[in-house]
Amino acid sequence: MGSVTVDRPQGLALLAEGMDLSRRSLPRGIGVLASPGGQVAALTALVALVEVLTPAQVVLAYLYVLPLILLSETARPAAIWRFAVLACGLTLANLVVPEAAPLAASVLANRLLVCGALVLTAGQCLRIQVLQRQRLELQGQLAVEDLRRDFVATLAHDLKTPILGTIATTRSLAAASQRSDGPLVARALATIERGQSRALAQIQTLLEVYRNDAEGLRLQPAELELTRLVEDVIRELSALAEERELTLRLGFGASSQRSPHRLVGDGPQLRRLLENLLLNAIHHSLRGGQIRVDLEAHGSGHRLRIGDSGPGVPEQEITNLFQRFQRLSEERPGSGLGLYLCRQIVEAHGGRIGLRNRPGGGAEIEVLLPRDCLGADGEGG
Repeated sequence: MGSVTVDRPQGLALLAEGMDLSRRSLPRGIGVLASPGGQVAALTALVALVEVLTPAQVVLAYLYVLPLILLSETARPAAIWRFAVLACGLTLANLVVPEAAPLAASVLANRLLVCGALVLTAGQCLRIQVLQRQRLELQGQLAVEDLRRDFVATLAHDLKTPILGTIATTRSLAAASQRSDGPLVARALATIERGQSRALAQIQTLLEVYRNDAEGLRLQPAELELTRLVEDVIRELSALAEERELTLRLGFGASSQRSPHRLVGDGPQLRRLLENLLLNAIHHSLRGGQIRVDLEAHGSGHRLRIGDSGPGVPEQEITNLFQRFQRLSEERPGSGLGLYLCRQIVEAHGGRIGLRNRPGGGAEIEVLLPRDCLGADGEGG
């Protein structure tokens, strides 16, 4: 028989080349095993090998749960189901591999039970994936909400300081004005003061809206007369309505007589509700028009309707009108938060608010309030 002879220098060269190749291949192999996919493949192959080396009566296929759980941390649902099918196939294949044996019912039943457990484990892994994804989304939303709340609070504080300073300075100048053109200066200063006061009110509305969203609107209920509250607000806003050549009318439904309407509610919040609704009607009414306020009993509560003489509201926008930052027109004053705050106040009292277009033109907002807001647990939002 022939033989191959390799001289010493050539053998040393071949050995060195082999060692160099091993050094280059080893990091790649370690890198593959270090990856999640490599670990799953290695564990799967190990379990399959153990299954082949043990008798079919000994069921070790439940160990496929280990690579399945490892795979579920990063894989998509389709990959998880494919692995579950593969593991079930390998579990049943061990009945005939490495060699076929007489099939016992108990052995088949045990392996089918393991297959069922693998399928259930895959389903639980997918459910855990969904829960983790929801948890991450919720954490992201909470982080964004905290950032937004901090931003709003900081912005409102930075804006309120110069506005309050401007209002105080304007009032001082108006009180000290002794010039011959005093009336002209007084009107200019009054205009500046109104503008700054409106900006301050919008900032306050913004803060209230975000506080109500975060903490809920907490009411301080007390017995009050809604009729008198409506009359007070109308009296306070009558000067603004006259500037716009608008007429404010208060009615009591089918009855032409003034009638008291008593309820248990938060007086300051209800006043804020009425102010916002009337200001909204004034801003959207055409000059020379009329704003009609009707207050009447409705079932066991009260119904308040405020109708303006404006152009009305497009039907497709009515459903979103009481949402945050919803404005009918960029040309109109306001931040889009007034009606949203009105909805918060009404719902905190256990009532309802809605809007409809009147057949004769204009829009009408309807507010339904119960006689006792304590039925709403004194908290809304």
